[in-house]
Formats: sequence, structure tokens, C-alpha cells
Amino acid sequence: MKVRDARPGDNAALVDLASRCAMDGDLSLCVDRRPDFFALNGIGGDGWRVGVVDGDDGPIACVAAARRPAFVDGRPALLGYVGDLKVHPAHRRRGAARVLAQWAQAAARELAGPDAPLIGTVLSGNDAVEMLRRRVEPGVRRRATIRSHSIDLLTRRRIPPSELTVAVAEPADEPDMVELWRRLAASRQFAPVCDSFPMARPGLEYLLARRPGGELAGFVGLWDQHGIKQMRVTGYSPRMAAVRVAFNVAAPLLRAPRLPRTGGELSYRTVANPCAPDAATLGFLLRHACNRLHGLHSFLTVGLDVRDPLSRALTGLRAQPTDVELLVLGGPADRGTPVHFEIATV
Repeated sequence: MKVRDARPGDNAALVDLASRCAMDGDLSLCVDRRPDFFALNGIGGDGWRVGVVDGDDGPIACVAAARRPAFVDGRPALLGYVGDLKVHPAHRRRGAARVLAQWAQAAARELAGPDAPLIGTVLSGNDAVEMLRRRVEPGVRRRATIRSHSIDLLTRRRIPPSELTVAVAEPADEPDMVELWRRLAASRQFAPVCDSFPMARPGLEYLLARRPGGELAGFVGLWDQHGIKQMRVTGYSPRMAAVRVAFNVAAPLLRAPRLPRTGGELSYRTVANPCAPDAATLGFLLRHACNRLHGLHSFLTVGLDVRDPLSRALTGLRAQPTDVELLVLGGPADRGTPVHFEIATV
């Protein structure tokens, strides 16, 4: 079984492959990568590769490798990232995942350097970790649990009294954002190194919190990813089916989008580049974000290390959790420093 680099002509087959690889749970989802499977890979930087294994009619499995500038022990460095491992359901347990993982490890090392830490993620409970340890690399270890919090946007949130004011970022705000990010992100292991925050990217806006004198206190990006990927519902558990009925009864009364039927697209936004010195500041920004998005989307999602003190910002926001294990090969020892991980840096 051989792995080759994907070509532009593989796009349709890879889009179809992604649609067949559902993430099962109470709310089962698949990632629809139309119109361009490779668009998400390109957002992470210029150094990336996608490997595929062919069947009789084209790709039946794929994986991605990339390099990312990130803070490691407080200093800028390069990381290797491995992700997007997908195998068509009809071709699983035949060795494709193993050979793709081996290819991705080598590709990530070539991109980021032989001594760069390699990171990746799997859903909690996935047996892929043990497969990697047994058949690919025994040094792979769990480093952190990243909890993806889905905050429903059914109702507007109460904004607590604060000296902070919130506004949408403008290009003139970018230098302050870069300076604050460098100061705060360096203390968060694997946080991306960001020398700019693009204000003109379609579907992305930033909310800023400033103190009375104008000092920037924190910010969050609100990213509508529809242009590069859509989350389609592939099934509801009995419990979630009941929740959907109740949600959809309340939705029109509260001016919120309904949850879709199976096969439909979920309406949501993702928090990108959360930057705050404490949970109170992040919580204040998230409440403003929820109110800004109320009536436009069903959910706002934000991912944080379960050990991160910023996680307290989710208190009282009715967030539903999904856990993802961050895997690491090489790199520094775990000293309890919160990990910062985002699927794509924007």
C-alpha cells in the first residue's frame, strides 16, 4: 500500500471522502469541505502536504501534514502538525491508517525540521492513540484534553457590569492586538505566533475589549467557516433528537435558527485566537459575542485546554462539551502549562 502526494485533480474525491467520515456522538457530524478540500490546509500556512492512498477509483484515504510557527516554552519555534486522517468506511482495518500515519510523521519532520515537536488530535475515546503507539511511534503521548464548548445562541446573555467596553476591531487596532497576543500567547504552550490579524478575511471579525483609558484588555475572533467547510448533521441520538424538538419549538420565538434535519448544515461560528489575561475578560467578550450572533447562528464554539484557567469563562453559558485529545511526539515535558490549540490559524 503506497502513499502519494495529493494533486488538484483529487479534489472531488477528497471532498466525497470527507463527507463519508462522520464523527459519531450524541450529535453526529461530518465535515463538508466543498468547494475546495485544500482550502483549509492552506489557511494554516504555506508549508503543508496532503497524502493519499488510492483504491480502484482514486483516493480512499488521506492525511495532512503541516508546519506551524508556535510558542514552545515561551519562545517562537516550529511545530509539525498531523491531522485530517480519513479512511473510507469500506476500506478500514486494512492498514491504510498505519501507512498514512507513518507518511505524515515523515512529511511533518521534513516540513518543520527533524527536532520539531509533532502534534495532532483525535476525539476522546478513539483507539487511534494505541494504534499509533503499537504500529507507528511508541513515543506518542497524550499531552492535553482540548474541550470544544458549543454555546447555544437561543437567548441573549446578560452582560455583567464592567469598566470594559467592546467594539468590532478595525485595521488601526491591529498593532495593539499583535502586541497583546505576543505578551499573553507566549505563556500558552503551542499557541501560534501571530504577526498580523487579517481584518479583510471573509467571514472573520474580531471583538475587542478596552479599558477606560483605551488600553486593549483582550479580543476574540468570530469566524464563519462556511466558505471552507460546513458541518453537516449525520444523525441525532434519541436524547439529542428530543433536545432538537425542544430547541426548534423555542427557536422561532427567540429569533434563532432551527437545528437542521439529518443531512442539513449546522449554523455556527467558531472563536479564533482567543486572547485574554483572565477568565472574567474572556467571559465578558464571549457574552458580547453571543449577543452579537443571536438570531444569526445556532451555536458559538470555543476550544480550550481543560486545565486552562480561562475555561471558567464558560460558566453559565450553557456550553455543551466535546473532548479532543492533543497528542505530542517529542518536544518539552509537560509542566502543567495550558496548551493552546486551534485547528487552523487565521
